[in-house]
Amino acid sequence: MNFPVFSDGRAYSSARELRLNLGYKGELRAIGDVLRDQLFYMSRCGFDAFSMRADQNLEIALGAFKDFTDGYQASVDKPVPLFRRRS
Repeated sequence: MNFPVFSDGRAYSSARELRLNLGYKGELRAIGDVLRDQLFYMSRCGFDAFSMRADQNLEIALGAFKDFTDGYQASVDKPVPLFRRRS
């Protein structure tokens, strides 16, 4: 899915819909204006492949997946929100 500019988040919703409501199991690749700061959130929405911008350092970008150990909200990767997982 294309991210033509940083502020265009429609593909986040599309990825989530494809994974959760339509049961899509294939690859979802984020392309375009993909930045390190978005990777963790993209993966939580269902993206599993990323085509980074040319000016992004790929080794540094991989660190995005270690920025957070868990998320509060329900997501594609963890459908139960944190408060229910801790009860």
